[in-house]
Amino acid sequence: MWFRRLFRRRRPPPPVLLPSLELLDEVALGPPREPAHPVKPAPVPVPDNPAPNAAPDPAPSVDGHLLLVPSPDGYRLLEWEGAPPARGDLLDVDDDRFSVIRLGPSPLPADRRRCAYLQREEPPKVDRTFER
Repeated sequence: MWFRRLFRRRRPPPPVLLPSLELLDEVALGPPREPAHPVKPAPVPVPDNPAPNAAPDPAPSVDGHLLLVPSPDGYRLLEWEGAPPARGDLLDVDDDRFSVIRLGPSPLPADRRRCAYLQREEPPKVDRTFER
């Protein structure tokens, strides 16, 4: 058939041979050389009288935590004071009840606070109504 002949005539292109990166480094930089004079590290000056109450700066304190609250319009990020809640805790936010499903880092860049991811808590089956 004609299409078999067409495929027989086509030959794959020759493979492209790339030199290894190590050879490129040798060509570009040349062989590694030893320094002409050995370099000695500079001495670190030590203060004569260190301050008696000099303590290292403590880590910056983290005040509060964040809540990632789901809503019909999307997610809201709220800031709350105090320690972050534990996983499984129930919280009342804007007259709705939520449970903490996960604790993680803050989604904001360079923010050291913890973030509690919430899920809407469904009312018990007794309180549900399907009447219109």
